Amino acid sequence: MDETNGDFAARAEQHPEAIRRLEAQAIAAATQPLAQALNRAQQDANTRWLHATAGHPIPEPGALARLIEAIRQSLTRAFRGQGAHAQRAAEQAANAAEQLGETQAAALAAAMSREPPPRRDRPRSNRRRAKAAWDVAAAIPATVEQEFRRALALCTEQAVRAFRGFTGVFQRAKRAIGRIAASVAVTVATAAAAGAKTIATEAGARLLWVAEPGACPACAAYAGRSIAPGEYFPGGLSLDPRRTVFWTPIPGPPRHPNCCCALIPWRPEWNRGGTPLPDLLRMRARMGGH
Repeated sequence: MDETNGDFAARAEQHPEAIRRLEAQAIAAATQPLAQALNRAQQDANTRWLHATAGHPIPEPGALARLIEAIRQSLTRAFRGQGAHAQRAAEQAANAAEQLGETQAAALAAAMSREPPPRRDRPRSNRRRAKAAWDVAAAIPATVEQEFRRALALCTEQAVRAFRGFTGVFQRAKRAIGRIAASVAVTVATAAAAGAKTIATEAGARLLWVAEPGACPACAAYAGRSIAPGEYFPGGLSLDPRRTVFWTPIPGPPRHPNCCCALIPWRPEWNRGGTPLPDLLRMRARMGGH
């Protein structure tokens, strides 16, 4: 039995779910070493603090100075090499995400056009075509270094006395984990969109926005909109402008960090009758994706 536009809409909505799975794997690979190192450093700091206080609220000045220096060294060890590691993990994810975007887009385009997908013999590294994704990954070491420096800046007697310990230091340090995760998420979504753009360009097709199920009001407003490769989606769209709106025009997902919306190739002549695919995607996004 021939697939309908409804079938294609359901298949298209599986693309964001696959991107989300890849994103989760990539974030874990990029962040776990730093998270584990900081947890060990914090446990060590807590133990040292208990020994140094020995029943007093704050260690003696000399002991406190030595303790602060030990924690600074512990933080330095925890952060050493973590930015470069996270960048490599993000770059590996960019390759995988672009290949995923190409594979998904090619299979759906073949089904809609009733033509076999082209054979794809591509090198593993696609930095030039997914430059925006690689640029995000390349910025990760500087981001990690920034958070490291901010955590070190809290390793002062005044700050430690105010917090009665090193809680503030490690809260600050662990912000690096969240920033790595956000950068990896943007890298993955950007690279997946680049893969879809490659297929759309080869097929002479437009790029159709697919909102992930349960998308935010801004992303849901883009569902079913299309552009030609190289064009930009308008900024400022949202189903709830009072809550979520982003004003910058963009060439495709991600609309924001943690966005896993996708692009698919689409041509009007691929319509199988009934409600056109863009309208179906728009309606499904407004109903929560189902």
